[in-house]
Amino acid sequence: MMVFAVAPIILIVFLFRWNTWFGILGIFLYLLLIIAVNRSSICFIMGKIQYGKGNIDNALKLFKKAVKNGKASVEVMASYGFVLFKAGRLQEAEEVLVKAIDSSRTADQKNLAKSNFALVLWKKGNLDEAIAMLKEVISEYKTTAVYGSLGYMSIEKGDLDDAMKINLEAYEYNSDEPIIIDNLAHLYHLTGDMKKSSELFGKLMEKKPHFPEAYYDYGQYLEDAERYEEAVEMYNKALSCPFNFNSTITKEQVSERRDKVKSLIKNT
Repeated sequence: MMVFAVAPIILIVFLFRWNTWFGILGIFLYLLLIIAVNRSSICFIMGKIQYGKGNIDNALKLFKKAVKNGKASVEVMASYGFVLFKAGRLQEAEEVLVKAIDSSRTADQKNLAKSNFALVLWKKGNLDEAIAMLKEVISEYKTTAVYGSLGYMSIEKGDLDDAMKINLEAYEYNSDEPIIIDNLAHLYHLTGDMKKSSELFGKLMEKKPHFPEAYYDYGQYLEDAERYEEAVEMYNKALSCPFNFNSTITKEQVSERRDKVKSLIKNT
C-alpha cells in the first residue's frame, strides 16, 4: 500500500523537474484518480450531510450514487436502505437491505442491516417477525436506535410485561435518549403507574423533543389526569412537529384527539 501512495508523488516530482505544467497536470490527474477511487465514500458522506439537513430527496440521490458501482460497504447500503424506508419506498428499501445482509462479513455489519430491515417488516405489517429480528439483534448488537425501535414495537404488540422488561433495559442502556424516555413514560401510563409516568414525561419535556409521538403520548397522559387544557397544548405541539413515513401516528389522528378534548372542555 505504501508503494501506491509514494509512487504518484515521485512521479509528480519528476514531472515538475521536467516541466512545471506537466507537474500541475500530474497533480490534477492524481486528484481526479483519488476522487474516482473514493467516489462511493464521498457520495456517502455528502448524503449523510443532506440527510442531517432534512433533505431526504438529495440524500437518496447521493446514496444511490454511493452504491451504484457495486463496491459500497454494508454501512453505505444499510444507510441507503434506511433512507429509502423513511421515504416510504418499502420495496426498494427491502431489496437494498436484503443485499446488505447477504453482503455482511461481520456480525456487526449483519446486525446493522437487520436492525433497519426490521423496520421494513414492521411497516409491512409483520410485527411479530420484526420484534423477533430486533430481539435477535439486541442480544449481540446493542444500540440506542435498536432499543428505541424494539421498545416501541413491544408496546404495540400489547404484551406489557415483556414490553416493560425491554423498555427498562433500554432505559438502563441510555436514560437520556428522548425516544427511549417516551417509550417508558407511555408504558408506565398504560400500566397505570401515573407517578412514574409523570416523572418521565417531565424529564422528556425538558429535552424539547422534535418528534410528534412525545407530545401525543404526553397529551394522552394529561387527558387521563383531567388536565385538558394542557393536553390540547401538547397535541398542538405534536402537530407542529414533522411527520415522516416512520412516524407511529398521523396528523389526522392527533387532530381528532385534540378536537375531541376541545369539545370536552366546552361541555364542562
